Amino acid sequence: RRAVGHTSMMKSPLVPLVSFLLFVWGGPSSSAAAFSHGATSFISPAVSVSQQHEIISRCGAVHHFSGKRTKELCKLRMTSTTVESDITIKSRRHALGSRRAATAFAGAGIFLCTLLKSNAAFAKTAATTVSTAAAPVILPPMHKILLACLLPTLLGFYKSEYGVSYGYGTAMAASSYLILASISQSAGLPLALSFASSTKPAAILSSLTATVNSLRTLLPASLPAVHAFALFFYGTRLDLFLLYRELCLPRFRAMRERIEDRAKKQGSRLKRTPFLLSCTFLYFCMVCPVLVTTKLCEGMSMSCAVGLGGGLASFLEQSLRLSVILALSGFLLGAVGDLNKSIGKMLKGEDTLITGGIFRFFRHPNYTGEVIGWSSSCLAAFLAVALKAVTDTSSNGGLHIWKSMAGFLSLSVMGVTGISFVLGTATAGLEFRQQEKYGDSEEYKQWVKKSWVGFKMGKQKKAESENIQETTEE
Repeated sequence: RRAVGHTSMMKSPLVPLVSFLLFVWGGPSSSAAAFSHGATSFISPAVSVSQQHEIISRCGAVHHFSGKRTKELCKLRMTSTTVESDITIKSRRHALGSRRAATAFAGAGIFLCTLLKSNAAFAKTAATTVSTAAAPVILPPMHKILLACLLPTLLGFYKSEYGVSYGYGTAMAASSYLILASISQSAGLPLALSFASSTKPAAILSSLTATVNSLRTLLPASLPAVHAFALFFYGTRLDLFLLYRELCLPRFRAMRERIEDRAKKQGSRLKRTPFLLSCTFLYFCMVCPVLVTTKLCEGMSMSCAVGLGGGLASFLEQSLRLSVILALSGFLLGAVGDLNKSIGKMLKGEDTLITGGIFRFFRHPNYTGEVIGWSSSCLAAFLAVALKAVTDTSSNGGLHIWKSMAGFLSLSVMGVTGISFVLGTATAGLEFRQQEKYGDSEEYKQWVKKSWVGFKMGKQKKAESENIQETTEE
């Protein structure tokens, strides 16, 4: 408190950190703080009243002002009795303003730290509740998952490019949703939106809110649910991005028509059947890792203790959680890359070389993110089998688990190999085109030195580059 109040330290960037450390060191205020809507709206409804009092008491009084004025951030109660008699009125005012900024920063930090701690406890409680009340997960029949991969791909008969764009995204979203719905159903948290009873906006919003609340409870409590959600997020996000490009960017509509004209020159639409069936098979292979984790990791939550102690089983368990998080993170990286590039080209023009934002570190973040996502998803399947085998107490030491999952693991490897080849080749093609178009500029040369190209397969020739540009445009 003396450090925060001392005038000579007001300009120091360490003031917020010092005030935070002193507050944590000294402990929370003994007096109970009153609750306001501005504080409780950020706290999970599952957090108990005593936990909420702990959060607010650690932050001090939290004030909320309605209307057009912004919220005043958390203020700590600083009751130092030291009075600096040699400080002038001007310096006191300056100290007061700086103290308020410092305490607001520290209060926000304390609030977030305590909130994260309480939500972690809530996640652990939710995991226990769900795992206790959940029935065994019944996976969707394989023919339903195959149909979920096949039917969207048939769009390729209408437009050749749709089989590897909308068909790809919808197959991932539909198949993973079937698995996610089975997991949620077993946990007593149905996700299906009900439109049959009422089509009024209020009823639909209520159903949507219930679905979101079910996901909020389910995801921290179920590792397979997070794995399935990662693929669902990827497919849904890809479809929305493709729809935006087609509706808002004439260049991509022209590209689609060029692809369709080339496909028509190759003969009737039925000749596309082998290619579309191979795409269906690839999409099914890419979903197989989720089937493995759902079958073997039932009841495993995403919350865990920090550290890798506890032997091989503990190491495999935490590595499995990390691989699922990496899968979702990879897909998020791709989404951020697409958003970054779309906004940049919208503001600066279609022919602009985007080197800012996430592109400062990754030259092709969407391709790189996808490779990370699909590789981590496949790795999660192997870790799930290894963990189940290590913890198996039968006489054969878990060998039967590897044998029973060998088919799914083989398909998972085929899926990640196939999509990585496509993405690696596309990365090489885009790298070639960018070098051809911007290679003479100093900005491009500096960008290449400081950024990572990602996973690239071989060198790309010009003719091949043009074909890939129109089928896998970044």
